[in-house]
Amino acid sequence: MKTFTSYALCVLLAAASVTAQLSMRELTEITEDFRVRFDDLHDDKDGFISLTRVLTRAELKGLNEATLENLAIARNDIDDLLTETREDIASAILEPNANEACLLALVDTVIAEGRRAGEGMSSCAADKIAIKEGLGDEFRALTNTLQRIATAASEYTLYTFAIHNSFTDPEEHVEWLEENYENQLSFWDNVARPEAQEDLDNLEINRPALVEENRLCLEAVVTSLNTAMNTVRQQINSC
Repeated sequence: MKTFTSYALCVLLAAASVTAQLSMRELTEITEDFRVRFDDLHDDKDGFISLTRVLTRAELKGLNEATLENLAIARNDIDDLLTETREDIASAILEPNANEACLLALVDTVIAEGRRAGEGMSSCAADKIAIKEGLGDEFRALTNTLQRIATAASEYTLYTFAIHNSFTDPEEHVEWLEENYENQLSFWDNVARPEAQEDLDNLEINRPALVEENRLCLEAVVTSLNTAMNTVRQQINSC
């Protein structure tokens, strides 16, 4: 009788212990709920990452197109200045008392100044190309990092079964899911997304300034060439 009483007590204690723990059915339901929540978080991240890539490409494309437009305008101005000066020299050579050697030396000066202007244009363009490529690399690194975070979120629930013994301690498994979901959500909402959005906003805000900086750089090249060509025209009369 005493043995039976002890045995019955053990059975009751075991039953109480099992009742206190989560059943596998309950754990499965909770895990499925977290799978859906992690998937939603993953989809939110994926959507933002796709938008980030589209906006980054658009901003860099806009920067590139505006820079090319600036270069085309400067190229036309430079060509006009050089052509006008060469025509003035050609007309002067036809004059009866022209010093041909003197005028041909001015032609060499025009060629040299044209080459210098071309180098100035290249320098202005190279500066913006470096900025554009740097921004592209920065945003590629950012979006790749965010993509890895998003992918990890979608795999969390599966990963948890590999690192937890759900049969012996299902509560710890659930606690881990809850903690990591909150950490993921907090990091995404408070760190990753705001920083990425700030970078995008800064790119949009700074693009006009970069374009204007490029325009001013090219304008300085044209102004310098114009000064040099005015000096050449003055020297034509002395030839």
